[in-house]
Amino acid sequence: MRRQTITAALLACGLLTTGSVLAAPPSAEMLGFTCAACHGYDGVSNGPATPSIAGMPTEYFVEAMKAFKTGERPATVMDRIAKGYSDEELEIMAKFFAEKAYIPAKQTFDNAKAQKGAKIHERACEKCHSEGGRFTEEDAGILAGQWMPYLTFAFEDFTSGKRPMDKKMASRVEKLSKDDIEALVHYYGSQQK
Repeated sequence: MRRQTITAALLACGLLTTGSVLAAPPSAEMLGFTCAACHGYDGVSNGPATPSIAGMPTEYFVEAMKAFKTGERPATVMDRIAKGYSDEELEIMAKFFAEKAYIPAKQTFDNAKAQKGAKIHERACEKCHSEGGRFTEEDAGILAGQWMPYLTFAFEDFTSGKRPMDKKMASRVEKLSKDDIEALVHYYGSQQK
């Protein structure tokens, strides 16, 4: 009888412990690895249409994911993927990627367009995307070294009105010609160090 009581007590403790473990939020690494297929391990993208998210400011990451969830930001699949995460999980993921090293994409670019783009960046973008687009304010993304096709798609979304811009960004982007945008894309693509 005593042996059955001890066994029952151990079993109950095991069930209580199991319940509390299951209630714990997923680890940052586990959540981060769910992004690996498209954004690469540690947030460094392998594909030309997908941005690297390593080193992304936490506030920007969370705002972007929430905008995907609500449909405010256009997406091919991210709108559906973002809906699968709670706000707490988005915060965990944001911190995980913010701590990762950003590695610029190695890609070919037109040097003359990149030089023109450097001047445009200095005039129109440097204030929020400082040091040639390598660093950002908390609510802006890294541009330097992102894949050029991704940057082209992002600019198309901004200029078509599919992706909202704050007033400060809109006042600058609206003044850019198609050639200016192409030059900026080549400039950011040239930032490989």
